[in-house]
Amino acid sequence: MKKYLRILALLVFLVGMAVPGSAAPALVSDQAGLLQPQEVKALQQSLDQVSQKYQVRLAVVTVQSTGGAKAGQFANVILDKIKDKSNKGNMVLLLSMKERDWYLSTDNNMRKMITDKAGIKALSGKFLPALKKNNYPEAFGQFAKGTDGLLAYYQKEGKPYDPADAFNPLALAIAAAVSLGIGFLVRRILIGQMNNVLPALEAGVYLDRDSFQLEEDTDNYLYMTIHRQPKSKESDHSADSTDEDHGGGGGKF
Repeated sequence: MKKYLRILALLVFLVGMAVPGSAAPALVSDQAGLLQPQEVKALQQSLDQVSQKYQVRLAVVTVQSTGGAKAGQFANVILDKIKDKSNKGNMVLLLSMKERDWYLSTDNNMRKMITDKAGIKALSGKFLPALKKNNYPEAFGQFAKGTDGLLAYYQKEGKPYDPADAFNPLALAIAAAVSLGIGFLVRRILIGQMNNVLPALEAGVYLDRDSFQLEEDTDNYLYMTIHRQPKSKESDHSADSTDEDHGGGGGKF
């Protein structure tokens, strides 16, 4: 019964969205009523600029609830409904307000430019701070700006963004050498300013024989019992709806 309810909720959503084949490159469907009319217009313009610049199609869709369906599956169906195969890529950002879920669904073309792990993490890092503060216009604006940045990186470098590429062993070695040099210099300066301390030739000089008393004491070790309990790890795998036709990722906000 729940399965049929989910399908019905999704069909109702798609009918309400009413996306014709000749729709604009970008799509804003604010069924949750998070934006003012002028904010919808501004977001539409931002998404259109990115879409036309890189020949992709972007969408932002908000709903009150997914009707019990997983956000990722819901977003994937929306993507299949609105994607344009003539474009270089398609992506949908879905918000479900009742569940406080967000999900980014990409087709395989967009998946090559914005990867499921590094790309989605970098992009969500742009809009999640504002999303968690319920600043939806700012969050959606950052989504458009972040997408622009990742697609620009791919266009320039010919490969998707990966933070591991930013690591430079030579730069690390140079920084380490400079740090050691500065540390050594500071140490020499501080030592040179110590004019009230003289080195002692024997350790016994530091001993106050009138106050020191050594006593022998012995502890007998018997046994010890250790209990270990694995710590549970938080994961967003439950929100993962990637498959051979869809990429992306999501979580809570």
